[in-house]
Amino acid sequence: MDLVKLRYFYETAKVQNMSHAAKELLISQPALSKAIAQLEEELEMDLFYRNGKRITLNSNGEFLFKRAERIFAEILDLERGLREFREQGNGELSIVTTLPYTFTNILNEFLNFYPTIKYKQVPLSKDNLEQFIEYGKFDLCITTEKLNHPNVEWLPLFNEEIFLTVPSTYPEAKLESVHLSELRSLPFIGLTAEYRFRQLTDNFCQENGYTPEYQVEVEEATTILQLVKNGRGAAFTPETSMNMYDDKIKNVRIENGEFTRTIGLLKHKYTYTTAISKAFIQHCYDYFGNTHK
Repeated sequence: MDLVKLRYFYETAKVQNMSHAAKELLISQPALSKAIAQLEEELEMDLFYRNGKRITLNSNGEFLFKRAERIFAEILDLERGLREFREQGNGELSIVTTLPYTFTNILNEFLNFYPTIKYKQVPLSKDNLEQFIEYGKFDLCITTEKLNHPNVEWLPLFNEEIFLTVPSTYPEAKLESVHLSELRSLPFIGLTAEYRFRQLTDNFCQENGYTPEYQVEVEEATTILQLVKNGRGAAFTPETSMNMYDDKIKNVRIENGEFTRTIGLLKHKYTYTTAISKAFIQHCYDYFGNTHK
């Protein structure tokens, strides 16, 4: 089987549009159509349902696509290993994460030791996570959700406490700790309900007989702290995201029990682990061991 034709099929199957796939592959649409027709002739089977420019995979195409995806994942893994040998350990590092503030601090220190690496932060979407789990498309994943899957290994890094953050002008700012029952009249600012951190804090509060009143719901964590600084309400803040040197806010401990979450790494078990990935994993352990004792 011609690997070039298989690549053409694979890219076309992903977008299910001949003209779009041709642009991605930097070839003409007639050349792409001819290559796929030749592949179908070689395999003695049709791979698509065709309806003008719009095409969809038939059962034959779905079978081939799943296996082609694994083939190109293996090629990507091979390229990763060869690139490391060629670049003598500097290379590239791609990490899936939803913890931009925490990860910025980790990466900033890591770059002191490896200033020449190329780094790519990948958002933790459903598709990106699936690509990481199934095919090892990215090097590592930093998350607060332990994932039980035979392809990945969970490496817990740090169990962090969650605090109440209030403007320094609020009465609660004078306290060192507070019970949730004392917060019933407090306006809250938080992420929208789709976010895992919001679900975690809401569940903890509800288990303790309290439901926060959200006056403002946003998509960016940095917006939350800015609004708290401006005196617009309170928020729940994980330990690694707290600013201890901002006199406009105060972080207050919650008395209702263990209000925590765990930051960890997901590492793929079956793809090539580069030296730079191994160094980053060790750096994460060192970072939390030294910075958050």
